[in-house]
Amino acid sequence: MHLAGGLLRDFARGCDVLGGGGGGQARQALPLAAHAVEQSGPVRVVKAGELPAEGLVMPCSFLGAPAIGEERIGTCREAATLRGHLERHFGQPVVAMLCNEIGGFHGAASVALAAHAGLPMLDADGMGRAFPGMSLVSMHLAGVAPEPVVLADEHDRVVAVHAGGVWAERMARSVVVGFGDRGVSSEYVMTVDQVADAVIEGSVSKALRIGELIGQAGSAADAARAIVAEFDGVLIAQGKVAAALPEPGRHTSATIEGTGADRGRTLRLEVGNEYLAVIEDGHAIATVPDIITVFDTYTGEALGAGELRYGQRVVALALPCPDVWRTPAGLDLAGPAAFGLDLPYRPVVAS
Repeated sequence: MHLAGGLLRDFARGCDVLGGGGGGQARQALPLAAHAVEQSGPVRVVKAGELPAEGLVMPCSFLGAPAIGEERIGTCREAATLRGHLERHFGQPVVAMLCNEIGGFHGAASVALAAHAGLPMLDADGMGRAFPGMSLVSMHLAGVAPEPVVLADEHDRVVAVHAGGVWAERMARSVVVGFGDRGVSSEYVMTVDQVADAVIEGSVSKALRIGELIGQAGSAADAARAIVAEFDGVLIAQGKVAAALPEPGRHTSATIEGTGADRGRTLRLEVGNEYLAVIEDGHAIATVPDIITVFDTYTGEALGAGELRYGQRVVALALPCPDVWRTPAGLDLAGPAAFGLDLPYRPVVAS
């Protein structure tokens, strides 16, 4: 499979759904991806078993303030700089790139990074959704060391951070502030042998399939029904946003009043960087780390957590997260309590 042309649009749509309201909007990365593919050719998507045994897999993601990224879009050629530095550091070739975060902007932007680095893209990622922290990846749960964290900006300036634990992210973010609050990072670099037990496989194919279902549907409601049917999710409700003043990164709530067949229902949506929980009559219907997605029924787009506005007509759904997040270690890292919610985790189960 190669990502190019119309497939990029489908892929971005799927990334926005898997973002669960977080990770920025994948549709904003489409121009970067399309330009990179036009310059460097389509990006091949591969499975771990197709990679040469002697080689490294390079996870990549953007780091910095989203608002700055909207003004300084960069080139995504930073990935080529990172590849060269890592190959010199480890003395081994980088044979594939891994998208750290399939959900939202990073998912679609990873196509541009892979194209400019001249690498195939692994059909996998480190989250299966979007999360707000560097350590919230499956590689961390698998015991892969994050260091060295290598960071680059669009002027080919490179900094390597040799630190683990919370200091890896603290120092990396300080470096990016020095870059002007925008950079590309690579951390949790792995050998091909480590990949199978450390990543969430099939993420790229899943995002692409979700995008295809959206493109084939006649409405947002039809798309939501098709997605939950294929991926064992739950259709939560159709309704109207009756109260919403979300600010990305700030824990707040929105209210959705049911319409049509859901008239009379009132849902509270807990919002942070992502959608964190849906609560009805005091009971949680869905919580992180499962994926809660809200579609605008007029535009058909998946709404980011900062895009909710009073009066929007929406349809909400929930999809099960990858199994790694349902383990005790996964819930400690990314369950409701990790986001400040005094709620039990209630796994999404298809009815």
